[in-house]
Amino acid sequence: MRKISEKDKLFYYERSFFTLDGFWMVVTEEYTDFKTALKIDLEVWKRLLTTIIRRLKRYLKIKSNNVDDIVEILSFRWSVEGWDYEVIEKNIKKGIVQIKHCPYKAILDRSENRKNKIPHICKDICIPLYEEAVESFNPKIRVKRPKQMGLGDNYCEFIFERT
Repeated sequence: MRKISEKDKLFYYERSFFTLDGFWMVVTEEYTDFKTALKIDLEVWKRLLTTIIRRLKRYLKIKSNNVDDIVEILSFRWSVEGWDYEVIEKNIKKGIVQIKHCPYKAILDRSENRKNKIPHICKDICIPLYEEAVESFNPKIRVKRPKQMGLGDNYCEFIFERT
């Protein structure tokens, strides 16, 4: 049996994860239409991100559900997936994160026939996805998205606040 390094596994799973996500959307769109594919994609991602957050909370041994905890969990995910971001503020009541590179947007940017989908993915998937995932983590935390690269801003901004 061939010996596989952790680096090999990371390469394989990282590439496969993004490719699967892209194929899922394209094939669903081919069988239905773009609007229906977005709706299905959002439902799949809501379930996936909620599960990822729950698993990372256990993995990172986080015991509470404060703002700094959700920022810690999401920054772990974003780091693994190759996002470029900066945590501007992080405490139990408020967190601010600026995203400078989103790998999902970057993939769409490279595809001439998918570039026009970026605003829809941002507005119809990303924004409601994080709203629901954060609410499932703690219903008292709200996330605001005043800036989004997919809608023309230079960076995405996540503001997490506990009510």
